[in-house]
Amino acid sequence: MNKLSPIKIGFFGTPDFSLQFLKYLFKENLLIKFVVSQPASKSGRGKKTKLSSVEKWSLEKKIPTFTPKNLNDNEFLNKLKKIPVDFIIVVAYGNLVNEKIINHPKFLTINVHASLLPKWRGAAPIQRAILEGDKETGVTIMKVEEKLDAGPIIKQTKFKILEDDTAGEIFEKMIKIGQPLLVNAINTISKNTHNFITQLDEKASYAKKVEKRETKIIWDQPAKIIDRKIRAFNPVPGAWTKIKSSDTRIKIFKSEVICDNKISKKANKCGSVTGKLIVKCGEDMIKIIELQPEGKSRMNANDFLNGLKIKEFIFE
Repeated sequence: MNKLSPIKIGFFGTPDFSLQFLKYLFKENLLIKFVVSQPASKSGRGKKTKLSSVEKWSLEKKIPTFTPKNLNDNEFLNKLKKIPVDFIIVVAYGNLVNEKIINHPKFLTINVHASLLPKWRGAAPIQRAILEGDKETGVTIMKVEEKLDAGPIIKQTKFKILEDDTAGEIFEKMIKIGQPLLVNAINTISKNTHNFITQLDEKASYAKKVEKRETKIIWDQPAKIIDRKIRAFNPVPGAWTKIKSSDTRIKIFKSEVICDNKISKKANKCGSVTGKLIVKCGEDMIKIIELQPEGKSRMNANDFLNGLKIKEFIFE
């Protein structure tokens, strides 16, 4: 029998990132007593109701599942009171949890955060780390307090951000490293052998939610900044541009910085395209490797160029 099997868990989470941790706890034979997720959203042209990844899975497993619009709702809180747990685990739930929820478990309410806290507290730590050109990131397991991502650190592991890492690739690394780290933290706390490390607020930085306006590529920026944006928004929401005089958006998913002054001199204006999708930037060039025109599938640069009726164009 797994040494953690008697431990009872309540879980708060919403997207696929959360689900991977929930599945891991389930696989490790922890007792998932309830799950709380954000309410179903309506998306697509038909505005169909879409359950979160976490809600869909937990319902399939017949785990008691709640999707309150308001965490302060008394009816919801009274239902939780009737389900005793040892820990509440919060992973990308989407809202701050209140004091009544934090104090509900026997031991602690703990959070998995995708950064090296106190750096990049907030909603989009992976994207902000790439956009800022950070050389490393990591996973932090922390005690939840009412202040955003400010609780004491229980466990933390770091790893390098490679020059071509995308947000999607870092996402996968976070899961692989974070899953056993979370179980280790639970085991340590249950045995009362853990140590808290206080976060220093003066060293904190904040990873604000990604806004739509940020995803547009500005070609007069340096190529290295544009490349970071492409990697930070791959796979979602996708960094995008348009061909001048066209309304069709083109998302770019993979690129390479080209430091070649000879090529740069051939293109006079930022956004000008030379060779095989090599684009002039404010500094250096961007070679586009993988992209997706609106309404079509992802494709490589050659397939895109072969399908174009025009041979010379400018991105704007």
